[in-house]
Amino acid sequence: MIRLTDRARAALRDGEMIVFDWAALGVCCGCTGHPWLRTAPRAVALRSRRLRPVAADPAGSVLAHPRAYPDLVGRDVVVDCRHRFGFRRFSSDLPQGLDLTGRHARPVSTAGSGGRV
Repeated sequence: MIRLTDRARAALRDGEMIVFDWAALGVCCGCTGHPWLRTAPRAVALRSRRLRPVAADPAGSVLAHPRAYPDLVGRDVVVDCRHRFGFRRFSSDLPQGLDLTGRHARPVSTAGSGGRV
């Protein structure tokens, strides 16, 4: 479940949603990346076929990119917002570096290489 703090709820404008989007980090492998937070107009976000609803409090306030979705399911995540220099910055308590190595990548095997990679 994704929970928005009181500050995050207050910072969301009318008609906005939180979106856990996906930032690809590799040119050759689109699955290497990590989730990041942004806001989006509700009307635009709900029209997207790619974004999936995530269980959240308040209900219906969070969507996720299909590659970020597995990182959120089964976790309790808190979303907060801080204002700095007049800008809103939404953040979550997801572990830093989550999935930077690519959850879909295969581990390197040293079997049969004499310990050399």
